[in-house]
Amino acid sequence: MSEANDRRERRIAWAMLIFCPLMMLMILAYVSAGNAPGLDAGHPMEYLQMTCLLWMTISVIIPLLRLLRFVSLPIWFVFLVQGDMFLYVISLCQGFYLNLSWWGDLTHIIASAIVTGFVFIALCLMESKSPDHVTFGSKYGMVLMLFLVALSFGCIWEMMEGFTDVLTGTSYMVYGATDTLGDLVADFVGVSLMTLAALVILSRQDAESVASKVRLGRKMIPF
Repeated sequence: MSEANDRRERRIAWAMLIFCPLMMLMILAYVSAGNAPGLDAGHPMEYLQMTCLLWMTISVIIPLLRLLRFVSLPIWFVFLVQGDMFLYVISLCQGFYLNLSWWGDLTHIIASAIVTGFVFIALCLMESKSPDHVTFGSKYGMVLMLFLVALSFGCIWEMMEGFTDVLTGTSYMVYGATDTLGDLVADFVGVSLMTLAALVILSRQDAESVASKVRLGRKMIPF
């Protein structure tokens, strides 16, 4: 990794570390002031506040990992993750999930595609770092594993939502069996789209080439 690219990525990471949490903090203040339409749509204030705090924490961790040189992900992937976080929080605070019947399905498709992209990068790292006799067999074996693992994340998420409502005795996160089924179908679509994209990528380059875009701390330029 060249010094010029390292400096560019660090500038982007610093900008994200300042800008993203600040924007989340502004959304939190917007909610706490009682101005968010999502409150009128039926979302409790404490639910929206905790959502803002959770994603604000994550928006700090992502660029901090880069600045501390623990891990560096492709810039396009980091932008997608940060963008999806803001889309989710803003949609929730604006009440889109309750007022627009199709909005939840759209965001689930986007989110599941991003999760699939993350799993794809992880599998490529596993393939490139494993001994020669430990392999997925072919690109088709890898994309099959990608599809199954990524799809399981959607199921785990829906279970987490259900358990949260059971433990709190509320219905903050689950709006009925139809809602859960729609989310799972949307997850299937998002995972399928990204799996097809991964198949196209692997037809043009191998897993090692994909993995080379991810850099761990020990491979970066020292301070």
